[in-house]
Amino acid sequence: MQLTPLFVGSFELVVDIKSRLSIPSTVRELWDPEKHGKYLFLVVGLNKKAWIYTEREYERLATEVPAGIAPGKATLVYRQVTFALSNRVEIDKNGRILIPDSLKKRTGLKSEVTLFGCGNHLEIWDRAEFDAFINADENQIDVVSEAAIQNVGISDVKQ
Repeated sequence: MQLTPLFVGSFELVVDIKSRLSIPSTVRELWDPEKHGKYLFLVVGLNKKAWIYTEREYERLATEVPAGIAPGKATLVYRQVTFALSNRVEIDKNGRILIPDSLKKRTGLKSEVTLFGCGNHLEIWDRAEFDAFINADENQIDVVSEAAIQNVGISDVKQ
């Protein structure tokens, strides 16, 4: 059973005055509440940006980090921070989610944002930051991409 859709693409959006973000219909069409859960989870990602997971995918990830009766310090801190900064949200009848002010503050979100797919989750970045990231020095992106590919055991993919 597939726990999460494959999220791809990017969308330039606006967070309204009431902190609501309209999720594009092409993204909503991928999400089946019966398979993926009724709720979405907004979390502060490892890069300090807003990440969105489906309910089932978030539950799966949450159970991958063992709690145990006496977890190690790193595991304990990771769980405390991860769960404390997570927010369960619902898509309203107009296809919007409410972004909590605390999450906007922690992730630096302003009104103009870019929502983009990262495989098993979506990320929301301030649009200016996303544009700067995408337009960064191509050599830097090549080095990081190659390191990521080697990390997952993919052979040299350059043609």
